[in-house]
Formats: sequence, C-alpha cells, structure tokens
Amino acid sequence: MKACLIAFLYMCLLIKCGRVKRVIGGTAVECGKQPDVASLRNSSNLKHLCGATVISPRFALTAAHCVTSKADEYVLKLNNVCVKDHDIAPSATILEIIINQSYDPVTRAHDIAILRFAVLDDITWLKHTLPRSSFGLSGECAVYGYGYRDVRTKETSEILLAGTLRIISLDECERRLGPFVTPKYDHGMLCATGDGIDACQGDSGSPLICAGGTVEGISSYGMSCAVPGIPGVYTSVGFHLEWIRKVIKDEWN
Repeated sequence: MKACLIAFLYMCLLIKCGRVKRVIGGTAVECGKQPDVASLRNSSNLKHLCGATVISPRFALTAAHCVTSKADEYVLKLNNVCVKDHDIAPSATILEIIINQSYDPVTRAHDIAILRFAVLDDITWLKHTLPRSSFGLSGECAVYGYGYRDVRTKETSEILLAGTLRIISLDECERRLGPFVTPKYDHGMLCATGDGIDACQGDSGSPLICAGGTVEGISSYGMSCAVPGIPGVYTSVGFHLEWIRKVIKDEWN
C-alpha cells in the first residue's frame, strides 16, 4: 500500500503537478559568451517556454516535453547574441520538430527533441560541440537557462543565467531522489547537483555544458529548485548521439 501511494505521488509530480523543473542561484552571462543557448518561445505572444541549444546552422536541441504543439507555434530567440542598443536579438522560425522515438512522457525517459529551424542570416558565432560518447562523464559542468530567477515571483529572465553543477552517478542519484524519481540506466538520462544552484521552471530544454564546451545534458526534471542535496535530472546527449547523427546527417561534425 505504501509503495502504491509513493508511486501515485510520483506520477502526480511528473504529470499533473507540472514537474517542468530545471537557473536558480545563477549569475548573468555576458552577451556573446554562450550565443547558441536560446529561449524557446510561443510564436504568438513570445512568452518564454523552455530553453534550447543551437548545434548546427539548421538544428537545435531541447527537451521533448517542451514541444507538444505544432512547429509553427514556436520560435527560437537568441538573447545572448550581442546586438547594438535598441536592436532586437535574432530569432528563428521553427520548421519541424523531431522527437526521439523512445521518449516516454510518463517516465521522461529519452526526453530529447531536435528542432529544425529557418537558417539564420549570421551564425558565425556557433561554437558548441556534441560529445563523442557518454562514457566516463563526471566532474563539474555549467547549466544555462532563461527560466525562473526566483521561485516566489515566478519571473523568468531575459538575460541568460548560468550556474555550476556536479555530475553524480545514478546510484548516488537514487540515494537522494529515491527509486521512483531516479531515471533507470536505459532511460538515457543523468543527474547533477549544485550548492544552491539548480535549473527551475522555464529552464527545461536548456543545456548542461561541460569540459571543452560540449553539450552533455538537456534539463529535464527534478523534485525542487535549488534545494541542497536534491539533484536535477538531465537527458544525456552522449547516450543519444547515434540518433542525433541520423537526424542532422551532413551537418554532423
């Protein structure tokens, strides 16, 4: 009976209660430092929804749970690209959404999607690289996002924020989150934690960037925002490399 109750509460947190968590406690990122970290917005009212990362002149990565509507209902806004005073940050129209075929909206396994967008006029700033594998990933990384700056005011940020996190094993993740919340080994996910730093609402889909500027994770879900000892869960980009290669094909490098 107890196990059933715990499972029910888990499902509530994940589905009904909107566990679209995942930079509280972060610092502002100077314009031009991470220009390919984008804000995914509603194309009608330009309201920020999630984060995304441009990985080629025509493709970006985000979380699958961020894109449940048609492609023309979204737009990418590149707020960290440096522009002159009173100029508007560049944006890109979304042409197609490709969700990983193994994505499970209940467990959030394989929570990754690729966005194909209209080619930007200038993309000379593109610099992030994808990992070669997911083997042996550890150490400190940085999470980026335009989500909640403060959980009390629920105000999102127009300025890109960043914070330092540490990758932990799934075994350690399970000790902290419990078996119902921690992803399974075949879910293609990873866990990371920080000291008063965390992604939060609005940061889903944003990147976890590690050594060498590689995009290792995509913010997916968590049980809270910046609670000490409680890790966040991220989609492992390295785990899904083969699928990403197939989708972006000739643009892979």
